[in-house]
Amino acid sequence: MTRRDPLLPNAGIVARHEYRDRVRSPLYLLSTVILMGLALAVALTPIGIRYLDRQRVDRIAVVADDDRLAAAMIATAQGIMNIAPAGADPETWTAPYAFERATDLATAEAELVRQRINAYLHVYRLPEGRLQVDYRTSGPVDGVQSQLAGFAALSVAIIDWTSSLPAGSQLGTFEAPVFDPRSISAPIEGGEAVDAVEAASRSFLGTVFIILMFITILIYGMWVATGVATEKSSRVMELMISAASPRQLLFGKVVGIGGAGLTQYIAIVIPAVIVLAFQDQIALAVLGETGAGLPIGGLTIGLLLAYGAFFLMGFTLFAFVYAAVGSFVSRPDDLQTLSLPLSLLAMAGYVSALTVLLSGGGFVGRLASFVPPFSPFAMLARLMVSTVQPWEVALSVGILLVTIALVALGTVRIYATGVLLYGQRPGIRRFIAAARHAG
Repeated sequence: MTRRDPLLPNAGIVARHEYRDRVRSPLYLLSTVILMGLALAVALTPIGIRYLDRQRVDRIAVVADDDRLAAAMIATAQGIMNIAPAGADPETWTAPYAFERATDLATAEAELVRQRINAYLHVYRLPEGRLQVDYRTSGPVDGVQSQLAGFAALSVAIIDWTSSLPAGSQLGTFEAPVFDPRSISAPIEGGEAVDAVEAASRSFLGTVFIILMFITILIYGMWVATGVATEKSSRVMELMISAASPRQLLFGKVVGIGGAGLTQYIAIVIPAVIVLAFQDQIALAVLGETGAGLPIGGLTIGLLLAYGAFFLMGFTLFAFVYAAVGSFVSRPDDLQTLSLPLSLLAMAGYVSALTVLLSGGGFVGRLASFVPPFSPFAMLARLMVSTVQPWEVALSVGILLVTIALVALGTVRIYATGVLLYGQRPGIRRFIAAARHAG
């Protein structure tokens, strides 16, 4: 039996070589540090937003010729718009809105132009006796603030109407209703739908995750293609292909660069997980008792693991195709010709995920979460912002794994043909012809 020379390249040696070259690169180290900082910023963003919101107090002036209407508007708006959150200490909690009586409309408008107030409410009675409330701001209308002001205006109108009833039918003191907005498709945590604040936070985090996945898959995929093209242009590939099988070289590159990506992912996740584990203590130190024990963000261990799993599967799928693309070019400079369609394909997955994050995606978003290569992006987005059944995740992962296996089998044959093609201009037609020949 012939003993194999241990110095000959095989999948393990190629993988270790690729991994070592990547992790020692200054660009790799710099990008890891930057992404670690981004992960920490994302993990701390919900606490920071709550801290800034707690420190901000919007001044709203109330204009009314009728003293009774002005007093009713201020009292009602105070009761509806300044409801303390659960667990807040009344002695230390600061109301987000401060209401004051303006002497006249001209003064209120001047104060708003000078940005000494954030908004004003003008309450007056129309000739037919109905009330009208004008809400004015100097910049874009805040959706939440305008809705709350609308509730306050409706309540004032109800109070004004009931005050005209006969004396014997007077009602009791008006109390602000409990308003609990929820979505029936919101993510489920602990058997209950997450609240509106956490749902909004998850949408923001999902956008960050999808952008990060899109960028890293393209970067690591181009590393694979560039590595193959560089070895081919330097004629090193001729020696390597005679000492090891195309399958060993291909899998070695994918595993080595994938390992470098996994190492970077772990380095990014560790600080985020530490912040997540101590989020209550951080919230207590920053926000006081108001922030303790409350859901302060949408980042969970399960979502981090889901991001890691779908990132690895998405990278593996694209890496095999990028390796085939790299094998068809004679110089690294020619990669742009064949890599553009792959970039557009990844962009389509990115857009499908954004559709899910912004609007739930509907049928198209749900379909994309099962169809590779869109499923790594779309399914992660669905997990972030909606309820996903376990069988749907299992089906998406199963289809993706089967697709990766089929693509890997085809890529090995294409790779074996492409790495030995020299002096030929790369193009889509040549790539498709080789793919048919390989099939």
